[in-house]
Amino acid sequence: MANVSIREAVKIYQVSRPTLTKALKTGKVSGVQDGKGQWQIDPAELARVYQPRTESAKTGGQDEPDNFTNKNTHLPGEVNTLKAQLAEAEQRAAVAEALAEERGKHIEDLRRMLPAPQEAQRPGWRWPWKR
Repeated sequence: MANVSIREAVKIYQVSRPTLTKALKTGKVSGVQDGKGQWQIDPAELARVYQPRTESAKTGGQDEPDNFTNKNTHLPGEVNTLKAQLAEAEQRAAVAEALAEERGKHIEDLRRMLPAPQEAQRPGWRWPWKR
């Protein structure tokens, strides 16, 4: 197989461009620079250091649409259970909000019943250098 460039190596193997460039400069991966200053790397050398990309990484991690139906056919019972749990949690949240609002009103009523606080007399302000 012919040598590959850095760009091709990044597409084929699980490595980023800066990482591969650093590995070439430090000697972790051997490669040859051509007349233009571009690196040419033997694929066997890349395979020695890096893992090839998987098919799901090439497609962006997306499965085929028919695979989704096969994976989700056994989940309706779990979906229904989760929907019931969600409805119950929403109901509890509504009850908690109503209780909090009721308590807030009660606290406000109690504050209105309290007498106004009296301000304590402060000593007159003095200059720090006066006694």
